Amino acid sequence: MKNENLKLLDLNRKTLISLWNVTYSTDGITILEDIHFEIKEGCYLGIIGPNGAGKTTLLKLILGILKPTVGEIKIKGLSPEEYLKKQPIGYLPQRISQSLFEMPITIEELIRSGIFSPSEDTVKWALDLFNIYPLRKKSLRELSGGERQKAFLARALIAKPKILLLDEPTTGIDPQARDELLEILERLNSEYGISLLVVTHDIATFAHESKCILCLNRKVVCLGEPQRILKEEYMKLLYPEHNVFHPMV
Repeated sequence: MKNENLKLLDLNRKTLISLWNVTYSTDGITILEDIHFEIKEGCYLGIIGPNGAGKTTLLKLILGILKPTVGEIKIKGLSPEEYLKKQPIGYLPQRISQSLFEMPITIEELIRSGIFSPSEDTVKWALDLFNIYPLRKKSLRELSGGERQKAFLARALIAKPKILLLDEPTTGIDPQARDELLEILERLNSEYGISLLVVTHDIATFAHESKCILCLNRKVVCLGEPQRILKEEYMKLLYPEHNVFHPMV
């Protein structure tokens, strides 16, 4: 694959995140190998790949939770640790502990815990953004799966980050809640200028929603606009065990 396919070119936007020859290994097992790409500010990036491809690991490397074994990661020219000293990054992990759902706290209390001493206006903004202001006094245990996901996303946004990393945000919620969530994500990207990096198995949905797709299977298989990337030739490389692939259905 040619190097120009590993760079989302937009001359009007500055580089947001760059990875140079990043490899991550643990216990003698290589999870990611020779990852090299860069994306621009304002991106809406869907990250797809089979189980065990290193998608969650990639997010954790960008967050600075994990350190590359080899290579370098920069966010707006800074290391993840340096960037986080200046700006927050919103993060919604794939698995939120079930014990959190049973905590005797309300949606509003959960959201307030995402930042030190938030203003009333900021809390209301986050609640309104996800259409959960009327539910603010409900406890987490009373919520549906979609409502819980909105509440945790609102918490991730309370500090008003310019980058939001989401790991399987539509898993376990019904189609209506999924569609509402996708509308909100589109607004965050288009109206608020928040850059989104979304790990997903919901390829058909994010083929329509995201501006760019990163295909990952330990290495970068391809990166580019969905209509160019989601083709059988690339999908055979990404999912070699599947014979037929219909991403746009």
